[in-house]
Amino acid sequence: MTVTAAQIAKAKATGLKNVDAIAAASNKSGCPFYLACAMIQRESNGKNVYGHDQGGALAGFPGEVELGNWDVFRWLVFDKGQTSNGVGPAQLTYKGFFTDMEKEGLKPYQPSDNILYGVHLLFRYYRDARKTLGVRDSIKKAGTKYNGASAYGDGLLEMALEWKDRVGSADYA
Repeated sequence: MTVTAAQIAKAKATGLKNVDAIAAASNKSGCPFYLACAMIQRESNGKNVYGHDQGGALAGFPGEVELGNWDVFRWLVFDKGQTSNGVGPAQLTYKGFFTDMEKEGLKPYQPSDNILYGVHLLFRYYRDARKTLGVRDSIKKAGTKYNGASAYGDGLLEMALEWKDRVGSADYA
């Protein structure tokens, strides 16, 4: 299902950032738009920023993620062994995700690439869970796997249901 202009407008009206990139990632990955919006809102509200994980490289950095500070982040994490931190709208943290992205020609510091990778990852976890679980439990399980905390999965489900009501979803069963 292709994300519509009306759905995009509704999402933008909430103040969520990078909505066009979220819609493009939904269209490319097949992830329902409501689920992608919920995850990105939960992670960063769509802002292209570093996370605030205590001890994480560039935690609380005041500017947006961009090539120059990404190079510093990468050096701190990969060469100096500092703890990783959330990067970009999808708040990707695991070092392996960054190397996977780069192998695929994606730039972790670029919002559209960051969102595409994060949405694709979440949707893969969701599809895996759907093999044996219903929609709600699959959202919770995907969120838990994405973030590592069951409370995150619970919160993602709540947020996803709000987004489903806001932008609709023909695929929700």
